[in-house]
Amino acid sequence: MFLLPFIWFTLITVLLWRKHQRMDACVYISGLYAMVSLFAVILIAGDLLGDGGILYYNNDAEFGVLPTLLYCTMLTLTIVPFHLVYDKEIKDITCKSPFLLDMLSLFLIGVSVVNLYLVADSTLDILSGNLADVRNSVYSGDATPAQLKAERMGFFMRFYYYFNVSTILCIPILFYNLCFRKKAWWWNLLLFFASLSAPIAGIQGADRTELIYLAEMYLFCLIFFWPHISKTLRRWLFIIGAPIVLLGVVYVAAVSQSRFEDQSEGAAGRNLQYAGQGYINFCYFWDHANYDELAPEREFPMYYHYTKHQDSDMDRRLYRQGQQGFFISVFSTFLGDIMLDISPIGMILWTTCFSLLALLLIRASHRKIFDISEILLIFLMACIPVFGIFYYRFFAFTYTFTIILAILYFIVTRYRIRL
Repeated sequence: MFLLPFIWFTLITVLLWRKHQRMDACVYISGLYAMVSLFAVILIAGDLLGDGGILYYNNDAEFGVLPTLLYCTMLTLTIVPFHLVYDKEIKDITCKSPFLLDMLSLFLIGVSVVNLYLVADSTLDILSGNLADVRNSVYSGDATPAQLKAERMGFFMRFYYYFNVSTILCIPILFYNLCFRKKAWWWNLLLFFASLSAPIAGIQGADRTELIYLAEMYLFCLIFFWPHISKTLRRWLFIIGAPIVLLGVVYVAAVSQSRFEDQSEGAAGRNLQYAGQGYINFCYFWDHANYDELAPEREFPMYYHYTKHQDSDMDRRLYRQGQQGFFISVFSTFLGDIMLDISPIGMILWTTCFSLLALLLIRASHRKIFDISEILLIFLMACIPVFGIFYYRFFAFTYTFTIILAILYFIVTRYRIRL
């Protein structure tokens, strides 16, 4: 059965490619799951289980028919809405409130300036030190230099800094400006800098996740906006982007080598285990999880943070780990995380609601005109399956602020509130 996800998503990717006649959003998402499914096949066939966060061992791995079919079906359900969007057929993306879009951009740029202030005096020291030790200190619960510095700021500035993860919205805004608006080069450069804010903050903990996430969503937007990017702009994107991509690859390689050089699999083997364990751990959750007590704090993080003062933090995960009897902080795709939190039935309901909301947002196939407010929400919804090859992204209350910002902007423009 472990071959089925790879076959399933490869066929879907080919069918979508032929239907859309190009690499676009839905083909990209489906292709990601075909790729990680191939990695899972390599891990299983190569007896590489039982390490690197993989819960199954080589001699006890079971991949049943029901969890495999559920895995494929539910993931496909989240991809279906994006099939309605034909990127090359979009003629225009409107902006009903340019002033508000610029204010949103300025708000996010301001957050990135605060982040720069917090990390400026410690980033170089971290990069020149032992990255494995830095990461281990984070796992031990130690605060980073930037976190210690942030604690000395006033309440307003600490609250404002919650929006640092929201700078991911700068990516679609940047591409929209480049393709459909005539904004000054320095403004777009500031937006680009702001989009890097979360990965820059991630260096404090020798984290690769934020950089990988940024790269995935930049590629999503590059594919989505590609038909509207002029040849001159494509050339400039390559000139500017190539050295930045190279720096990112060097950083990820350095962190991987530092953390895994003493492992028997090496950095390459451990990264393969990370990338391919989603389906494997999903099946493990299916076989071994218990649902005597549901834990929806990751699905409703804002509610649980402010009403029950409960977050999906290290203490909470250790408590849940004791309940489950196995290590839960692994990659199991976003489906696995949601299933572990609210049961298989809850996961099916959540996925169905996600698909319906995306269909309501997109509304019709082959649409030729969108508004940027719709694009921002489509972008955030795409974040779930795109980065969901690893885990459920919006698990913390700070990530909810990103969704609130996009929804507020959508409501204001939808009901023509002039600002």
